[in-house]
Amino acid sequence: KLKMDKMLQEAKEKAEESNRLKSAFLANMSHEIRTPLNAIVGFSEMVCQTEEEEEKQEFVKIISSNNILLLQLIDDILDLSKIEAGTMDFTFAQTDINELMEGICRQMQEKNSSPDVQILFTEKADQCVMYTDRIRLSQVIINFTNNALKFTSKGSIEMGYRIEEASDEIYFYVKDTGIGIPADKIDKVFERFVKLNSFIKGTGLGLAICRVIVERLGGVIGAESKEGEGSCFWFKIPRTENIEK
Repeated sequence: KLKMDKMLQEAKEKAEESNRLKSAFLANMSHEIRTPLNAIVGFSEMVCQTEEEEEKQEFVKIISSNNILLLQLIDDILDLSKIEAGTMDFTFAQTDINELMEGICRQMQEKNSSPDVQILFTEKADQCVMYTDRIRLSQVIINFTNNALKFTSKGSIEMGYRIEEASDEIYFYVKDTGIGIPADKIDKVFERFVKLNSFIKGTGLGLAICRVIVERLGGVIGAESKEGEGSCFWFKIPRTENIEK
């Protein structure tokens, strides 16, 4: 009886906490969406009004970066609603992992605006082809790298993978030399609606979505970090298994 009461109390507290987080998330979301929208509307009007070519280019750049941010926010919200409704689709096909990772690395190098940060694809097998969802796998690695970029002002962001023959799994990772995560917060990073740093733009949903993707691919996800020294985000997925939806 006591054990049952304790479990009910814990379940009630968990539900209340979940509701509180969801409400805070929705309030935060409307603010997050309004911010790039205001910039897009405001600077679009200014582009029409200015005659200066240099100023025009500057305004267009601001509009463009806010467009990207807004689309990312909407993608995250759509993914979350698919997860909540249980309708997140996966399409499996043979995927060349080296080609996939090289593409992501190039894309991130182009996106990186800091001369003090190097983005490198450092560890790989001679060849690696696996049966997986290419787009969802990319989504996780890109999310890890985007996060690393936000929190790394100098040093490097290294991505890579290795095949673990004994368990027939592939271990993927993205490690950085950024600010790191406090030890008491590391367990919370993959939870929904949790945003560790309120000054960084974004939904705070990315890692929760990554966790669902990795679990649906039959794998596990995790992170190690030392505050002030950097972080390593990783996941492991089975190499050859054809996972049914």
